[in-house]
Amino acid sequence: MFRRIITSAVAAMLALAPFSFARAQGEPTLLIKSVRSIDVANKTVVFPLHRGTSHGRSVWYILTDVSDASQSQARGITFAPALAGVGATQTIASKAGVWDFPAKPNFANHRVFVAGPTGFPPAKAAPGATADAAYSPFVHLAGSAIVYNAPIIAVGDGPFDVTQHANTSDRVLAIDPGAGTVSLLLADGFANGKKVLYISTEASDAGAATIERATYAPRIGTAPASARLRILVLVNGVEQGLAYAALKGNLSQDASSVNSAQLKTSRNVLGGLPAIGSGGNGIYDPLWDASVGVWTPAAVAAHKNGTLMSAAAVQQNVDAKLLTGPGGKPFGPVGFAVNCPVIAIVP
Repeated sequence: MFRRIITSAVAAMLALAPFSFARAQGEPTLLIKSVRSIDVANKTVVFPLHRGTSHGRSVWYILTDVSDASQSQARGITFAPALAGVGATQTIASKAGVWDFPAKPNFANHRVFVAGPTGFPPAKAAPGATADAAYSPFVHLAGSAIVYNAPIIAVGDGPFDVTQHANTSDRVLAIDPGAGTVSLLLADGFANGKKVLYISTEASDAGAATIERATYAPRIGTAPASARLRILVLVNGVEQGLAYAALKGNLSQDASSVNSAQLKTSRNVLGGLPAIGSGGNGIYDPLWDASVGVWTPAAVAAHKNGTLMSAAAVQQNVDAKLLTGPGGKPFGPVGFAVNCPVIAIVP
């Protein structure tokens, strides 16, 4: 669907909450307090690693968001009340404190990306990690209404493949069950005029999953629009967009700890950010509804296809008729969702 849409209105901005815990000047503002460390230059983040099971086999997952304020505080993860309405959830059991998942991703396939003549659309694209219709990263314990964002990022008991990713997510750079940590590749984008760092863990479209180095998980695309925020994806900016990522982002390479600093993204624009502190943000959700924008030939010729850093800036260019949807259609959602927990804001 993603490639077909590309080849063939922006949600209201959320207020940026003030940072409420101490950090050194110049360091990123962490939005997920349980994160162990972050390396902006090398585009890596270290999360606590959790072991679960699925059909008798070990699975490894991270926790990023939760719909309950008390669990957010206790676990050091983002309070995302809108997750309660996401709908596309797995019901999990807890056996002696170990979560048992009904479904898990398959990481066995090798991700493939070959840029097209203009970068995007690609000549070839296939996701590495795939999941059937039963899998969702959004889970709740049997008998509980609390919804967690718990993406599975590896399966089995090792050794773990962190170069070609035969049993790990394509964003896993290092994994240490003994230490209880996993290092993941960050993506960079913008929100409210700020540079932000996030991870893409699942997408409901195979092409989007390939570009985002995420698990193709169709079920998250069944979540209602009320449980999604807007992510704004451009195609043909000078240093922003899908063509930029395809031509200059080394998308054909497998991510590893050796090349992470050289891997670039499309630098998407997020329609909002989570709040900091116990009050939370009543409409924040890590599930994003993708809108795709194409700079018009006139905008490109006039060198107006520069980098946009906010939803308001995108809307201004849509109103000025410099940005349209694919194929000259009206700008708006194109029909797929991505799970992208926001990790940090960069000064």
